[in-house]
Amino acid sequence: MSDWQSVLQEIDDDYLIGISNKGIVKRAYKDMETIPCEISQKTVFEENEVKVHVGEETVQIKLPLGESTCSCPSRSICRHVVQGILALKAAVVNENQSSKPTSKEIVAEEQVGSESASKRKVESTNKENMQELANCTSEEFEKSTDHDQSSSSTMIQKVTQQIADYPVEKLCKALGTRKLEEFVRCAKANRKPQITYSSVAIVQPLAKSMSVKLLFPLEYSTCTCHKKDFCVHKAEAVLWCKLDLGQLQIDDLEQTKGADTEYNMEQVQDVTLEMQRFLEELLDTGLSRTSQDALDHMERMAIICHNAKLPNFENDWRRLQDSYQKYMKRVASLGIQTLMHQLTKLNRQTMLLKQAQNAFAVSKLAGAFRAEYMSALELDLIGIATEHFISKNGYEGDTVYFLEQNTKTWYTFTQARPIFYDNDANVTYYAPQYHSQESPWGLTVPFRNFAFSYIHLVDAKCDNRGRLSSSKETKGQLTGERTGENMLTTGMLGKWYYKDFVQIFQDFFNVDKHIDTVMTSDTSVYNNSDTDNSYLTESPQMKLVFLKPASCDSAVFLETEQKLSMNLYDERGKMVVIELIYSKNEAEGIRYLEKITNDNLPYFFGKIYLCDGRIRMYPITVFKKNELREI
Repeated sequence: MSDWQSVLQEIDDDYLIGISNKGIVKRAYKDMETIPCEISQKTVFEENEVKVHVGEETVQIKLPLGESTCSCPSRSICRHVVQGILALKAAVVNENQSSKPTSKEIVAEEQVGSESASKRKVESTNKENMQELANCTSEEFEKSTDHDQSSSSTMIQKVTQQIADYPVEKLCKALGTRKLEEFVRCAKANRKPQITYSSVAIVQPLAKSMSVKLLFPLEYSTCTCHKKDFCVHKAEAVLWCKLDLGQLQIDDLEQTKGADTEYNMEQVQDVTLEMQRFLEELLDTGLSRTSQDALDHMERMAIICHNAKLPNFENDWRRLQDSYQKYMKRVASLGIQTLMHQLTKLNRQTMLLKQAQNAFAVSKLAGAFRAEYMSALELDLIGIATEHFISKNGYEGDTVYFLEQNTKTWYTFTQARPIFYDNDANVTYYAPQYHSQESPWGLTVPFRNFAFSYIHLVDAKCDNRGRLSSSKETKGQLTGERTGENMLTTGMLGKWYYKDFVQIFQDFFNVDKHIDTVMTSDTSVYNNSDTDNSYLTESPQMKLVFLKPASCDSAVFLETEQKLSMNLYDERGKMVVIELIYSKNEAEGIRYLEKITNDNLPYFFGKIYLCDGRIRMYPITVFKKNELREI
């Protein structure tokens, strides 16, 4: 069987749509009823190129089919090319049918055979011999058919074979270091796109809802970004198929070098040496002898890190600058232990950056300015709480916490603005806008009411940490308000509701049972607290939980440390410590916590972390008994 016959018999509408689009294929089928097609050669399948006249146009069908051309002005696969391919396919079907005996011929042969048998008076033994011969001929025919089928693999087998043969290194370089790192995170979190196999492999949705159709050969694959070259979406689609087909393991990707072009490795090393020298100078000088010029130098280091594409280091320098500034102003809420933690952490990260051998290792330490959003399809969200923040790394805004009703997964949505260069007098400029912020997803409900609403999202997008995108492609619908009969219940909270504090330690801080998939509220851009406890917003151990304490001690405000402390106890006397460092943003919350007694003990929602051997909580909000129903 020739290559022409093999290819034309294997293609279907999915393949034709892949090399063109659905509208062109539909138009080609419609034109076949009115526009004639004429194949110029009689032995078309012996040629490398077949010329077909489609109406007034001349189409040259080539192998692979994606290289076919037409005399019309179109530079891509047009309706004439598709119609010509369909005409050739019909010719192959007709040729195969003409080579087989017709029903009339079969009847005539049977009649002749019966007459001959009656004339020669064939014995029954002869009939048995004829039957054996017929069986033998049938088996031989089946063997020959199997041989023809095995000699030409199906179209999807060719595609999967090319996917298997495509070098992983080239795919990683096409993706780039940051996208490769995002790919690994999504694969580990089992956030995979939908993959369907027919004559083509369709991978959807990918980043920004891109859909890729992988064809044979792969060079003719198509993407909804409409790029002709092998774009990043096609590279990502091939990687997903490799994982899906078992041709690749996630661990193999972590050991593969990404695109070094994303980072100027020489620049990164120069920045690393400069950071190391300045940190050594700070440690040698000591806190008491550090001058005001050090603050300007820290700002300069943050800008240098920004230019070198090291956002995590930029944020660390801004946090350190804020702590040094508070120390010089003798702010009581600053803890020296916290400042030293920031300084030593930055020094440790700088040493690791110096040891990084490739761009992938640098990317893990550098972080990202903006995370890549992936499709989360449809979400049914329960608004839980809103947190206002002024971060040390120069942002002010609000974060809304949502809990997905079906999967019990945490999602957040943040609106913020940079305040790097605002004067101290203007630092609260953002706060008055809280009540007039534009609502995302086409919702008419005010942003300030998100925490009291039930919202259904279609075509939602989020990153690997559950941060929702405000994409215009996402459509939202308000399905209810969290009041009255629709009030929040403990059954909706799932595993995040705790009455036994020992269970918190076993679920979150026991190394043997550590849960890595729980969403943290740590972000690479926003720092959701104005406290000096850097571990509160930086530690990956931090989790979001609801607590129902059985009793509590009265809140105590430590004047020297400018910190409120409050002990919560469960029924067995196990303790969780509420800690809140004073700031203008937290003043109202501190006053409320000081009024709490065992008589009006609410439910607590917040971020838990482990410090000095005790489980501590940073409270985001509290729920009174008439706001959360226990079931």
